[in-house]
Amino acid sequence: MPREQPIDIEGAERLKTQGNELYGRKDYNGAHRKYTEAIKKNPKNPVLYANRAATLLALKRNIDAAFDCEKAVELDPTYIKAWGRLGAASHALAAWDKSLYAWQKALDHLPKQNLSPEQQKMKAQFEEGLTNAKVARKNIETSVTAISAAGMQSGKMPWQRAAALKSQKQAVQAPSCTFVVDYAYEDFKNGMEGMAQTKVLSTAPDGKELLYGRTNVIECLANAILTDPRVFTTSSPDFPDNVLRQCMFENETLQGWVNSGGPAIVKKEAPGRLRSEGWDKVRMSLSVTVRIWIFNGFFRSQLLGHHDFAYEMYTNALDILAWGRKLWPNVPREVRGTIFENSFIRGVMKLQLNAMHGSVARNEGRYTHQDLVNLAADIIISAASEYPIAAAMSVIGWCHLQKATHSPEDRTTDFKEAAKYYLDAANALPEDEEQHSLFLQKHLECLCFLKRPLRDTLPLCQRIRKALDQALDIWSMPPFGAVLEVTLDQVRAFEDKYNQQIADGKCTLDSVGELPEIKQPPREPRASVRLRDA
Repeated sequence: MPREQPIDIEGAERLKTQGNELYGRKDYNGAHRKYTEAIKKNPKNPVLYANRAATLLALKRNIDAAFDCEKAVELDPTYIKAWGRLGAASHALAAWDKSLYAWQKALDHLPKQNLSPEQQKMKAQFEEGLTNAKVARKNIETSVTAISAAGMQSGKMPWQRAAALKSQKQAVQAPSCTFVVDYAYEDFKNGMEGMAQTKVLSTAPDGKELLYGRTNVIECLANAILTDPRVFTTSSPDFPDNVLRQCMFENETLQGWVNSGGPAIVKKEAPGRLRSEGWDKVRMSLSVTVRIWIFNGFFRSQLLGHHDFAYEMYTNALDILAWGRKLWPNVPREVRGTIFENSFIRGVMKLQLNAMHGSVARNEGRYTHQDLVNLAADIIISAASEYPIAAAMSVIGWCHLQKATHSPEDRTTDFKEAAKYYLDAANALPEDEEQHSLFLQKHLECLCFLKRPLRDTLPLCQRIRKALDQALDIWSMPPFGAVLEVTLDQVRAFEDKYNQQIADGKCTLDSVGELPEIKQPPREPRASVRLRDA
């Protein structure tokens, strides 16, 4: 065993002072490096971990921040600032129970009376954090689209239609979404069946369960999400608890790092474990860690709208994937694992883009429209498959359309750019893909804003209707079909109105048409689920 390094208190304090100065100048990466060096010299000082946690919070690396805070309060259970920062990090990770506990601990360790001005300020901050966590905890009941038994038995769900039409599409060599949807659903179904097979063998007095089951369930679910997240459906209120149990079971069995920290701990430990254990074990440990991060990010963003949390999970995954590709560039795929392949990385980047898009759309303040455009541009440059490219182009189109519709300045350029990117996004996808029709509709909307003549817009309407006929053959069931039907009604109304006016001599193909407003479809039935802290 390696000999433990002697503690250098003086050296650690010197580095801490340097870190504090850098932190004060908002050089959080520089401060993080100094605190890390200080910890190596004195790993028993809780202040160093709490200070490094502050830099991690500023860098939005909340998983690593939470683990540093936990180390700080382990060394000093009365450390108020560490408890407060743990509350903040846990809140950012949507771990409400842990956040509540940490805020309360921070308050408990404050003096009961004669508080200094600084302590009064901390008390107000901790009380606000506690209140916010309680509110968030109450809102943890959420919903997903309920797929009824009748719906599943109808044979009309998109994945059922995809399976039925796949051979026909293949025979005529037609580009089709059926191949992607069918492939994704097979993974999803395999994962759900595997999770149902996980059994509790026994329960210890402390509540810890001994489980038996498959250890590739999260792999299947993550693959499904990366291929086509629309196949992810559940109406079971027990699903969140079951999938959390499955994640913890697989992480423990395969010796993942999910409960140990973020990318920093993986980078620190994986090379050493590789030397002692070999690829067969480390490959599985890396895979389960990355896939659980991906799945948890997707799950919470979809059910709870935690887009920032999802973005952090995807960023952590991409960090490890880039690091691994650089560290092991010549290791064959079958040895280091599929998670390091370009196709896998592109799938994670697409999810990351969706998370940032959700955050920007909700004006959460962490990212700007330009951040979103930059990320989308990176995907367009690096991606080779149509779905990530289409997603990226549509997001850039959305950003231009948002700017055009909310800017008091000349909006022509942004409408033109939005029209271009939405059309490019549509052209990247098969005609029977639901998003193909919806992107074409946005292109039509932009053309109408630009006052393009009917000779441009009426042929586009015909193209949209043709595509919708194909899409509705696959995507007719809720929640997809309702949006497509509304789009079809809008396009038909536009066509009927202006074709009739042309026939009556009231306008010509050089006239400009105006799109009727879309009547939003009613919300689909929802099924409540409750999500516990991971």
